[in-house]
Amino acid sequence: MVNARILVVEDESIVAMGIKSKLENLGHTVVDLASSGEESIEKAAEWSPDLILMDIVLKGDMDGIEAAQQIINLFDIPIIYLTAYADEAMLKRAMITEPYAYILKPFKESELNANIEMALYKHKADKKRRESTKKRILADFYDFVLSAMPTSTSQSETEMREMLLHTFEERLKEDMKPGFDKEMEDLGLDVDMDDPLEIFDAYISWVSKLYSSLGIKTKITPKEPRFYLEFINCPWIDEAKKNPVFCLNCQAMINQSLNWTRLEGNVEKMGTIKDGSPTCMFKFYIPSSKGE
Repeated sequence: MVNARILVVEDESIVAMGIKSKLENLGHTVVDLASSGEESIEKAAEWSPDLILMDIVLKGDMDGIEAAQQIINLFDIPIIYLTAYADEAMLKRAMITEPYAYILKPFKESELNANIEMALYKHKADKKRRESTKKRILADFYDFVLSAMPTSTSQSETEMREMLLHTFEERLKEDMKPGFDKEMEDLGLDVDMDDPLEIFDAYISWVSKLYSSLGIKTKITPKEPRFYLEFINCPWIDEAKKNPVFCLNCQAMINQSLNWTRLEGNVEKMGTIKDGSPTCMFKFYIPSSKGE
């Protein structure tokens, strides 16, 4: 039996204590309790738990699904959702974050423990697989960047920049758009028909997972109709400082993939780690309805 260090996120104190008691009876350690989405992110950073039990419906501006997405992006901690509600819209939003389980209250200790053990096992296997994939992708990415670099030195800096962006965008359309299309299909979304903000939520989640596979931690800050996507780290910072082509490729990935959503709006690069900013930041402007 696994003895896990667990963070419990629940805004009803009596319910939280009941869950804590169940976990301790099962031999797990509850590192702390959090009662809001914002607090759960702070506690996750403080404790680095093995797993988080997250209530979906929380008091405050940030619900459990939004908090879970940020925690996954920042810390790669497996999430199990706990909720007394199971409506279709909520399930669809929760599914985008790819939780390791979804448990309806009330639940039995045996059900809770089985899901915890399975989540920890799956997360360990996923992490090992991602590390292997990351090494392969980084090698492919490096080769791709070098192969796209021009051999001519007669072009101006602006012309070279535009040519590289175009080259990267064409390669990305060929290599990555099938994955984007499959993600939308798996979620049952139609980029021409469904709600723009629902499409954007799915898109930004896909982008986060894509960059996570490259070893980049991401943070999403919504301030509708604007959304901010930050890259917390840069795995190839040394290469990027020597050659700005690496930053152009990231910019191309964002520009091109946003076009695939067919959403009205735009994206603007606000800063890069290479140039001294604490993060690489992109600002999206997404109207709440198409044609707005």
